[in-house]
Amino acid sequence: MKCTPILLLPMLLAGCAWLAPTYHRPQMPMPDKWGTQQAATVPDGGEWWRSYGDPVLDALVAEALKNNDDLALAGAKLQQARAQYKYAFANQLPSISVAGSDAYGRLHLHDDLPVAHKMSNLGFVGGMLNYEADFWGKNASLSKAAKAGVKAAGYGYAAARLSIAAATVKLYFSLRALDRQREILQQTIETQTALLALVQRQHEVGAVDALVVQNVTEQRDAAQAALPDVEDQRGKAESALAVMLGRSPQQIIGQIMERGRDIDALAIPIPTPPEIPSTLLERRPDIAMHEQTLIASNFNIGFARAAYFPTISLASLAGVNNIDIDNLYRATTRSWTLAASMAAPVMDFGRTSSGVKLAKAEKNEQVLLYKQSIRTAFREVHDALLEQNNAHEREQGDGDKETAAEKTVELTRLRLKHGYSSRLDVLSAQVLAQQAELAHTTALLSSLDASVDMYRAIGGGFDTRAPQDRKQK
Repeated sequence: MKCTPILLLPMLLAGCAWLAPTYHRPQMPMPDKWGTQQAATVPDGGEWWRSYGDPVLDALVAEALKNNDDLALAGAKLQQARAQYKYAFANQLPSISVAGSDAYGRLHLHDDLPVAHKMSNLGFVGGMLNYEADFWGKNASLSKAAKAGVKAAGYGYAAARLSIAAATVKLYFSLRALDRQREILQQTIETQTALLALVQRQHEVGAVDALVVQNVTEQRDAAQAALPDVEDQRGKAESALAVMLGRSPQQIIGQIMERGRDIDALAIPIPTPPEIPSTLLERRPDIAMHEQTLIASNFNIGFARAAYFPTISLASLAGVNNIDIDNLYRATTRSWTLAASMAAPVMDFGRTSSGVKLAKAEKNEQVLLYKQSIRTAFREVHDALLEQNNAHEREQGDGDKETAAEKTVELTRLRLKHGYSSRLDVLSAQVLAQQAELAHTTALLSSLDASVDMYRAIGGGFDTRAPQDRKQK
C-alpha cells in the first residue's frame, strides 16, 4: 500500500513551532542556605499528615481528598485541559469525511443522440479529505500550549490537594485544642466555685476581707464567660471541618465529628526546608503550575505570529458517480480531485499585530506571576521557620510552667496533709495550674500549626524531578 505525501505531512510538521520564541526559565538570585543543614523530613508518598500519629486524622484527610468540592473543581479543570489538548493535537491532522448526494431531474443531451430526454437520478458517494499544511507551526504551537496547559492543570490539582490537606489538618488541630480548652475551663469553673465558697465562709468569720471575695468572684465569672466563646468556636470548627470533608448538609447539622488523640498526645514533627534552597522550585506545585502557564503563553506567541503568513489548505475528493436515465442509459464512473488553496493576509488593519502584542503582554504577565510565586514560596518558608522556632520555644516554656504548677499543687496537697497549708492554698494552686495548662494548650496548637505551615511551604513531598534526579545531591 502506497503512502501519499499528504498523509506524511502531519507527521513531518507535527513537531514544528517555528515562530514561538525559545523558552528560557526566568532566573532569580537564590540563597545558598536556609540557616539549617537538615534535610526535609517528609514521609514517603507525600502523606506528611501521618507524622502526627493519629489514625482518625489520617482518615479525615483521606475523606477530604476524596470528597472536597475545591479539589473536585481542580480535577474538572484538569479534565478540561486534557480535552483541550486532544482537540488541539487532532487539529494538526487531516480530517476525513463521507460525502454523498442524490438528485432527481432531467438531463438535457444533444438532440441527435438516441436518448430520450427523461427524468433521471443523479447520485454521488465518496470521501473527502481536508488538511491545513502547518508550514508556520500555528497548529503545532497551539498543541504545545495546550500540552503545557495540561501540565499546569495537573500541578494546580497537586497544589489544591496540598492546600486541602493542610486546611483539614489545621481545622482538626483547632478542634482538638478547643476540646481541651473546654475541659480545662469546666475544671477551672468547678475549682473557682469551690474556692469562692471557701473564701465566702472565711469572710463570714472575718478571716478575709471583702476584696478577696470580690477578686475570687471576678475570676470565677471570667472563666464562666470564656466557656460560651469556646463552645461557639468549637461548634464552628466542627462545621467548617465537615464542609472541608465534603459532607452533606444533614451531616453538617447533625453528625458529631470524629475525635482521635488528645492534643497533648499528638506527635509534633519538626519538618525543615530542602538542603539546597534552589530545589524548592521543583518541590512547590504552585511554582510548577505558574511555569507551565508561562510556557503555554510562550507558544501562544508563535500561534499569534503565524497569522502574518498564508494559510495553505489541501483537499481531496474521491467517489463514485451514477447517472440513471429511466433504465435507458445507466453508467457508473469513478472520479477524484485534489485541490490546494491559499489565503494570505494583505490588510487587516492591525488585527494580527494586536494579537501578537496581546500574546507578548500575556507572557510578560505570566513571567511576573511566576517570579511572584517564587518570592511567595521563599517568604512562606522563611516565615514558617521563624514560626516553628518561636512556637517550639514557647511550647517548651509553657510546658515547663505547667509542670512546675502541677508540682506546686502536689506539694501544697502534701503540706495540707501535714497541716502546713490550708484548703484555700490548694485551690489557689489548682487555679494557677489550670491557667498554665490553658496557656500550654494554646502553645501546643501554635506548634502543631507551625509544622503544618512548614510542610505546606516545602511542598508536602511534591517533587517535579525524575526519581534519578532526586537522588543526586
